[in-house]
Amino acid sequence: MLKKDKSEALTSEFNKYYPGGHSNLRIPMDVTDHRLFIARSEGTHLYDVDGNEYIEYNGSMGPNILGHRNPAFVGKIVEYIEHNGTAIGSNLLFSPMDVEVAKRLSELVPCVEEVKFTVTGSEAVQAAFRIMRAYTGKNVIVRFQGNYAGWGDNVLGGRINSDPSAEVPYTDFTTHGGPEQDPYYTEGRSPLACRDTIMIRWNDFDMLEETFDKYHDIIAGIHFEGIVWNHEGLYPKPGFVEKIRELCDKYNIVMCMDEVITGFRVSIGGAQKVLGITPDLCTMGKAMSNGIPVSCVGGKKKIMDCIRGNHVLVPGTYPGYGLGMAAVLATLDELTKDDCAVYGRVFKLQEKLMDGLVAISNKYDIPLTITEANGVFDTIFGIPGGRRRLYTEDELEGFDKNIVNNFQRYMQQNGVFLMFGGRWYLNASHTEEDIDKTLEAAEKSMAALKKNDYKFVES
Repeated sequence: MLKKDKSEALTSEFNKYYPGGHSNLRIPMDVTDHRLFIARSEGTHLYDVDGNEYIEYNGSMGPNILGHRNPAFVGKIVEYIEHNGTAIGSNLLFSPMDVEVAKRLSELVPCVEEVKFTVTGSEAVQAAFRIMRAYTGKNVIVRFQGNYAGWGDNVLGGRINSDPSAEVPYTDFTTHGGPEQDPYYTEGRSPLACRDTIMIRWNDFDMLEETFDKYHDIIAGIHFEGIVWNHEGLYPKPGFVEKIRELCDKYNIVMCMDEVITGFRVSIGGAQKVLGITPDLCTMGKAMSNGIPVSCVGGKKKIMDCIRGNHVLVPGTYPGYGLGMAAVLATLDELTKDDCAVYGRVFKLQEKLMDGLVAISNKYDIPLTITEANGVFDTIFGIPGGRRRLYTEDELEGFDKNIVNNFQRYMQQNGVFLMFGGRWYLNASHTEEDIDKTLEAAEKSMAALKKNDYKFVES
């Protein structure tokens, strides 16, 4: 039994001051009544205020690509702070690092010729939307259902507008029977936000082509995850991203790939390198700086140049701030060592873990599908099949999120901290011992699931 007295006391105090916690969604994040308060972290291990130890696969929801307190990373960050503080000045003073970061990104990421830094992924997306509109002189951005693009009014959730009387099928942000129809639904959204985007189905060739053919005069760009890790790791069907590229070229529409999760995680060049398709723009963040808040828009010079001469404004206090740029360089230094050997090491451990989870699920006759890319995978309980690619919403029929949540509870009880929803992030600090202990915890957890008819029963 894990200790929890100190965390429970801190939770009571925390909740007095923080409505909804630090980041709130309708999707359940916590698996205990109390919040976990971490006293220290090292590599892949977390130690809470009650003295409990966890192996973690949350990855800070994606940024933690090197592990906690990676010595080389920390050393470079400390060296920078000792000589410079944390921020020098946004567009007032600059650093030689600014040039080095841009050069490195242009060498590593296929579409990047120029960059514009922001701080969070949500900001990067909004900057990309503004750039796409300015470049094309058009207004609407096409999105795909299931893709997450930050918390802005025009991108948080929404559904495909099925109203046959609509002149243009703008994204439907209404509840239609309650928020359960859209887990990202939020009150307080501007009623005008619907006119910013058109949402369509992922991997629907006909709907994609019909939308572009009919509305290309108002469509400025399309923004999408190359591999949809915000929706169980759905891959594009063969030829789908190529069709997007073809239609964008045909109609003067900007193709923007969201690499906030996939950038520097699934490969050093992101999903665009894995898929073999080069977008016009991409939005990046998370793993590019190992947990220091940094994001950016990168892309082709002819499009990014619309920022020059103050035609497009993307101001702020922190874009390009020194600590962030130092973090990007320190992260890239580690990821590119020995011809990016870290990616092979991580995936070797990931394969052992995924194969082990599938074997345990088969042992207890618990249906499980695993979708995967280098450094990230999803455990989709309720659907049999083991390791394989999924492409559409229909293939997720049977996905039982109740099993996922209860499995997460059992794993946490057995000293393994997972991200909500079934997504796992591995990083450079995971070890063979971590994987062995995780599989031991999974054995206990799945045995308990089976014994208790997939319910959680606290021991």
